[in-house]
Amino acid sequence: MGISQCDLILKTMLQNRLKKYWYAKDFQSGKQFVGYEASARMSDLIRLYPNIVIAERDGRFRTLRINWKNKQEIKELRSLKEW
Repeated sequence: MGISQCDLILKTMLQNRLKKYWYAKDFQSGKQFVGYEASARMSDLIRLYPNIVIAERDGRFRTLRINWKNKQEIKELRSLKEW
């Protein structure tokens, strides 16, 4: 069984620490392809991980970023996932 779309987005965000803001378009091509559902999966991440994922806006676009201050929760999440 493959990785879920939410997990793919979260994994990509956690592995690319230098990129601060993430847009749905970042997940609509390339290796981290989710497609037109990327915006909906980003909403799911906000709901699933409110202490890890921070939602903001850039004009009319939603952006996400990782709250790196919650190191313990990120560490626990990584230990639960089989990436």
